[in-house]
Amino acid sequence: MKDQVESLNRRNVLQAIGGLGAATLAGCVGTGSGPQTDATQTTNSDSSAEGTADETPTEAATAAPMADSIEFWEMAGSYGGLMDRYAQETGTEISHTNMGYPEIINKMQTRLISGQGAPSTALIEQKKTLKIASTGGLRDLRPRMEDAGIIDEFNDGVLSAVTGDEGQIYSVPDDIAPTTLYYRRDVWDEHGLAPHDEIETWDQLIEEGKKLPDDISLLSLPASGSNLYWRFLNRMQGGQEFNENGEVVLNGEEGLKAARMMKRLSNEGLIDRGANWSQQWFSGFQNGTITGYATGSWFYGTITSSMPETEGNWRGFKLPALESGGNRASNRGGSGLVIPQQASEEEANRVWDYIKFVTATPKQNALSYKNEGQMTAHEPSWDQSAFSNAEFDFFGGQQLANIWIDTVPDIPGYRFTVDSPIVSSIINEEMRNMIDEGDSPKQALDRAAQRVADRTGRDIA
Repeated sequence: MKDQVESLNRRNVLQAIGGLGAATLAGCVGTGSGPQTDATQTTNSDSSAEGTADETPTEAATAAPMADSIEFWEMAGSYGGLMDRYAQETGTEISHTNMGYPEIINKMQTRLISGQGAPSTALIEQKKTLKIASTGGLRDLRPRMEDAGIIDEFNDGVLSAVTGDEGQIYSVPDDIAPTTLYYRRDVWDEHGLAPHDEIETWDQLIEEGKKLPDDISLLSLPASGSNLYWRFLNRMQGGQEFNENGEVVLNGEEGLKAARMMKRLSNEGLIDRGANWSQQWFSGFQNGTITGYATGSWFYGTITSSMPETEGNWRGFKLPALESGGNRASNRGGSGLVIPQQASEEEANRVWDYIKFVTATPKQNALSYKNEGQMTAHEPSWDQSAFSNAEFDFFGGQQLANIWIDTVPDIPGYRFTVDSPIVSSIINEEMRNMIDEGDSPKQALDRAAQRVADRTGRDIA
């Protein structure tokens, strides 16, 4: 969803890089200017965008009584258009608060535990959803999804991240972030690197990266984001932090392969370890001394809004596989909408209508993609030409959405738990020790597994 900048909200980050003139930094939702499409933004039910007005959930579609107003918390800062369109079509008053990532998590936990003061709905990162649900303060949305007939319209791998031990679904996925390797095509061409469509594996990428001079890094692998690289490489292979019995398995073969690849990138001198979201980091991408970054699809919005002078020089492609013929799909981010238990039935009914509008209406998802760059997790929406025909001039005319749509079915599910934040913290420390202090991958992961077991009371498999 984002890198480890949870102490900074959108405004803080923009202030920190003010000299770059960045308009937006994406979190779990892409927020740059959208691709060139034929969809037209509208704020009323007479939209000329794809889809028809009767796709839009309204109070007339259900006999259940609904509240006239709701309170909505989110951290993406890109819901203005959606809220306006829903309010105009239904007459609902939406009290909206945008806040930083750690703030929304801390406030939700506090309000849910206290039993009062929670919003009607909130946008929560997928990886934090089960931790929030562990308070006992979230509604199980599986019955509503089944009744609405939309449960099969979301990828199983995405739903698994927000599904409890007994099958409860605590969040309706909103956006998804297929991991993408973005790179400066002009710099690669200048130094004779092969284009991305000739690169299938990390081994091939490393060999190409060796063609770069010593003062140019192939990839950014920020010290503070070491756990994120490890997780998407581990997940790409089907690896997990915990097995189905709750035992620690992060030091299994998949985790070791991920760590070894990170170590190799470092040993070959191909990575930049500078702080992400810093002015130096952005300058590296702008001047080409850092040529690439593997992250969620949402990062295209950061590139387009923060580095306009590099238009036409960027490309994106699927993650390389760890071995020939191997999987190339993973995920790095994503969020969804939850409903607290505190909400009255009328309030919950209204929120559910809003959630369907936001997450499961193709017309609205097409508009959000065009205007805010949000890649929906709702698979039927991908049939809209806003996705399938969108060409990004900034990326040399690439149809990035087609890459992401092709990636999603192969993203393995991931078993996030209430202890996943502990894993993230420990893995980040141990991967930093491995890369920066010389520890071996096995030493680092065995130590990480023991630390996680000690902190959580779990056994090591």
